[in-house]
Amino acid sequence: MDLGTEGIPTVRNLSDYINSRELVETTDPDFQRPLYRQEGFEGIVSFGEIDAKLSAFLLDERAKTGLTQSDFATLAGLARVVYSRYELNISRLTVSRMIHLSELLGFLPMQMIHAAAPHLYGKDPQEADDRVELFRLIHDLPHDTIRSLIGIVGQLTPSDVLEARQKAEAEAEAQAEAERQRLNRKAARASRRGRPPGRPSGRKSSTTETPTDE
Repeated sequence: MDLGTEGIPTVRNLSDYINSRELVETTDPDFQRPLYRQEGFEGIVSFGEIDAKLSAFLLDERAKTGLTQSDFATLAGLARVVYSRYELNISRLTVSRMIHLSELLGFLPMQMIHAAAPHLYGKDPQEADDRVELFRLIHDLPHDTIRSLIGIVGQLTPSDVLEARQKAEAEAEAQAEAERQRLNRKAARASRRGRPPGRPSGRKSSTTETPTDE
């Protein structure tokens, strides 16, 4: 990477940039030419599907307020028919419209984006959910607490973060193994209770039957 005018870095090798961003070439019904995207958790989601998820999120958030479409459209400065087109995925949301809707409904813009493109927030669905939930919890904290957290997080080195993640994964695996063993013991006890009385499992009778002549 070289520095261009005014010290701004310029990327000269497009292939290197594509690889560094893990982009793949694809097509989309809304585009006449091929384009590059990042794969989601279930492959590449079309922009039409993303729009549908954004509309569903908006509908759910508006429904939580208990307001009708007509009343909420008044808050948004729109006619009900015009606003309904956003919830029906007929009209596409602009960034400025999303910001306005977040002001009215109280959601965080990242929550809306996460609903439509969770892969932007983690390597798997659980990590993405955890990151967004963590940000939501931090968002509600007092400012002095947030500043204290900034100091704590700022002291963490990448090795500390890796060590903490490995420890958490090891603890989760240990808990899962303990649960598996508990279920196995429970199944074994149930199996023993179901056997007919008298002869323990795996042991042959000490008495041998004397063959008789027919």
